[in-house]
Amino acid sequence: MVGSMAEKTYTNSTFLLLILTVSFIPAKCKFELFPDVEVTLANDGNHPIYFMCKYTDKDNSLYELPENTTYRFNFPQVAFPMRWCYLYINPRSHGFFWAYTVRSRCTKCFWSINRYPHLYRSDRARWERQQLFQPLNFNISDYFKKVD
Repeated sequence: MVGSMAEKTYTNSTFLLLILTVSFIPAKCKFELFPDVEVTLANDGNHPIYFMCKYTDKDNSLYELPENTTYRFNFPQVAFPMRWCYLYINPRSHGFFWAYTVRSRCTKCFWSINRYPHLYRSDRARWERQQLFQPLNFNISDYFKKVD
């Protein structure tokens, strides 16, 4: 009985401390509890590529990304979000990659796609090539747009 009363007091004190801390953050402060993450895919190659990204408006089939164009999507960073995309660059270069994970360390994630996807790591001031992977039993023909 004493343990549960102590736990309640601890929980109430923690909650009160959190409320007081948040209430003293200035209104003009750039702090956001769940900041938006922006992911940009840029086709920097000399031919169209095809893509789909899960949990976006482009997640049910392959979409063309013409050369020198971009596709951008946003989502709130709640907990540990992960977003993947599938790229079809050419017959020898296609597969999935993690467009965003907490390890990406970016809130504006910029991907340059030529022969491979490259993420710009602003924390390291350099581009990093990412590997494409192909899950077992994945059939790309299931995702080509259906033309009526």
